[in-house]
Amino acid sequence: MQPPVRRVLALDAGSRQVKLVLAESFFGKLRLLKEEMFDLQAEGLVAPDELKVHLQSTLSALGNPALAVVLPQQTTISQVLDLPTGPESDIRKLIEDETVKLSGVSESRIIYDFVRTGETPAKNRQHFRVTQGREEDIRNHLVGLGVDQEDICEITTSADALVSAYSAVAPGTSKAVLIHLGAQTTILVIVLNGEAVAVSSFPMGSGHFTRSLARLAGGALEPAEAQMRGSNLFDGPDALPDYRGVVDGWISELRTQLEEWFRGHGETAGSVGEFQIVASGGGFDQPGLLDFLEERTGWTVRSWPRQSGSPVPAPGKGFEVAAGIAFQALGYSPRRVSLLLDGYRRNWRKRVDRQRLEFVSIGLLVLCLLTLMLGTWHKFSLIGRKEALLEKVRAGQETADANDALTAELINEFEQLRPIFAGQQNTADTLKSLALLEQTHTNKVFWYVLVADQQSYFSYVPPPVGTNNSPTNPPVPIVSGFRSPSSERRSEGFSSPGHTDYVGAKPGLIAELSMAEGAEASRAVLSQLVSQIKEQKVFARIDLLSEDLRRNLAVPWVVVTDRHYALALDFAVTEMQHAVPPRRSPAVPADRGGRRPSKSGGGINGSVGNGEIDSR
Repeated sequence: MQPPVRRVLALDAGSRQVKLVLAESFFGKLRLLKEEMFDLQAEGLVAPDELKVHLQSTLSALGNPALAVVLPQQTTISQVLDLPTGPESDIRKLIEDETVKLSGVSESRIIYDFVRTGETPAKNRQHFRVTQGREEDIRNHLVGLGVDQEDICEITTSADALVSAYSAVAPGTSKAVLIHLGAQTTILVIVLNGEAVAVSSFPMGSGHFTRSLARLAGGALEPAEAQMRGSNLFDGPDALPDYRGVVDGWISELRTQLEEWFRGHGETAGSVGEFQIVASGGGFDQPGLLDFLEERTGWTVRSWPRQSGSPVPAPGKGFEVAAGIAFQALGYSPRRVSLLLDGYRRNWRKRVDRQRLEFVSIGLLVLCLLTLMLGTWHKFSLIGRKEALLEKVRAGQETADANDALTAELINEFEQLRPIFAGQQNTADTLKSLALLEQTHTNKVFWYVLVADQQSYFSYVPPPVGTNNSPTNPPVPIVSGFRSPSSERRSEGFSSPGHTDYVGAKPGLIAELSMAEGAEASRAVLSQLVSQIKEQKVFARIDLLSEDLRRNLAVPWVVVTDRHYALALDFAVTEMQHAVPPRRSPAVPADRGGRRPSKSGGGINGSVGNGEIDSR
């Protein structure tokens, strides 16, 4: 498990140039952020302390990322061991013993690593490529660069870094020969199926060509190097036959190295044509060198691929080795050789663990932040919805208030007109009632002794005892709420400010009548009269008024006492009248047996209770 975001700075320090590659793996995507190269002589960094100061300032400017350091190939030894098959622990023990034998007697600890290169033609045998170096040489190289106190995540050789870069950039190549021409050393790597099966080097590089040219010209190194890089010394007017001989010596050594490997594996020299010959390194920048190499060897030599056939980006020219160790440090090289010292390995593991913990903490923080944001958004959404609902309620309340205000205004206006409409309705109903009562009048059977509206009738209060109210001068009846002029003189018998009107008064009339027949005949006539009145639909209700609600307003000499009846006639249409509470019957005390006495005297045909007349 690796952190999702890793950054490493690859450091390839040669004798003349230092190359830096800043690479980053961001959630599985590899990016080359920076490629920087500076010449030691051009920058004036000849002294070791000056190089250290410059590297430290560069590391600080880049944020002090983890370092991946390339070791010079001449400080290590790479060889292939033929070992029997067996468990990994036995293989490691055999390789360790063989490494000690090959290294000889040394006071310094040997740092080594190995990779399996494939099966051998012999049965139950396998090859392992072992790379080893002295711990003292590795530390001296780190101290010379001034990075021995930095976080170092990977250390490998130039050849292994070159193989890592080529395997990542061209993963589909099965056979290849990598030739890297450096300033002091030429590295030769044979690759089969993405694995380096042979690694060799010899101390002849572009510096050897420069020194040879300076010796032939009898001049200094700088003019010789400028001549070598600016002119084609192999063909044309600037060709130097002696210089061609120097390069022939380098080509001869190169062919010797390849033929030795091919002979050891049962191949002929012509098998080289089956391999892709890939050239890299600053030494191949001199004009005409690749053409001269093809002319002398018959090989087809290709430059380093600048278009990557994989998601891994191709490095820039001259940064192949530095990019290779960066790919290896970031985990893009499945078969890698690491010469990282134990102390740096432990420190790097601690840093990786700390980085993992930081990423987990950041992930939890982001998760908590997202949860908080989601909760906040949900709360704000609820607040917004509540505010919208509140605004709707407020708008509805304002509409209701406006409606209530308009209704109240309309009601007030209507209440101002209600008395007029009520008077008109009451007048019309009264006229209809009088006409109806006139139609039902018969002198032979009964006669009306009093007709009055209910409000005037029930507002009458009997005069106090002892007043001069003789039978010869009775009060004048009131009809439809209007008093005659003569009644003004006797208004003392009606309600006064100290008297409360009867709450049961409704829009309608009170009609008192007397019968000429006997009691039974009178009841039959009264029932028939009621039925006849109800057929006209003028009155909603006709009741026989109880004795306690009667008012003594009729002229005594036209009243037959035992056949005197009072009818309460409630108008059917009362829309324009004020609503009045329902009429309550007066409380009647119960007898000793808990029963209330019935008012049988006020009913007709034996009807009792509320005085409703049976019209049957």
